[in-house]
Amino acid sequence: MVLVDGRSDLQLPADDAGFTMGLAAFETLRSYGPRLFRAEAHLERLARSAAFMDLPCPLDELRRDLETLDVRDGQAVNVYLTPTHRVVISRPLDQRRVRRAIRVATAPYEPPPWLPGWVKHSNRAGWELAAARAGVDELIFVDARGFWTECSRSNLLAVCDGVAITPPVDGRILPGVTRAAVIEAARLDAVELREEPLPAARCHELYALSTLKEIAPIEMIDGAWARELGPVGVRLGHAFAEIVAKGA
Repeated sequence: MVLVDGRSDLQLPADDAGFTMGLAAFETLRSYGPRLFRAEAHLERLARSAAFMDLPCPLDELRRDLETLDVRDGQAVNVYLTPTHRVVISRPLDQRRVRRAIRVATAPYEPPPWLPGWVKHSNRAGWELAAARAGVDELIFVDARGFWTECSRSNLLAVCDGVAITPPVDGRILPGVTRAAVIEAARLDAVELREEPLPAARCHELYALSTLKEIAPIEMIDGAWARELGPVGVRLGHAFAEIVAKGA
């Protein structure tokens, strides 16, 4: 189902700047049963991204759009805002991107001040091309000090000496909705979790966190095999599932 400005019979003009220039903010939501997980958190983050990009963000209209959808279990919903339109797309989840181990390549990257990392924007051609040419699913961004910050589609969480570590929300990374839920899961299951810079060398488990992947192990980095799902990841996965089941 595709809604443009709340209607299924409208089309997005070909000269829309969201299409021609990538001038768009977006969010991806996921359903569990007939419910979108933390829809309000996604909309609040979308509003922040839109405000930075000077895009209109009619939250009440977007809420009505989401209520219009026939939400069933296992759906992905994308919400896009352009300078002149809002677009909502609902489709079945791509099972190739759900809960599976992924392969990544490291890439030096610091978000520019004119488009900081906390803004969820659609300007992703460079990242997608680099990942495709490296033959991987995503990139891991490496900052000037050599720390991992996030992936091109996901937040990061590592387990080092039994302690879960996720890079801090310092303006350079996206404050992920799933990341926040996993932090809650860590508290729920008494997993020690720290928000601090993430060094690459001493990780025993490494995960990508996102709406569609949830907690996905990273199995290969720069062509070298990494560890698969580990005990802390298993515990966090169970605790995350409890949060989802409660609708929290």
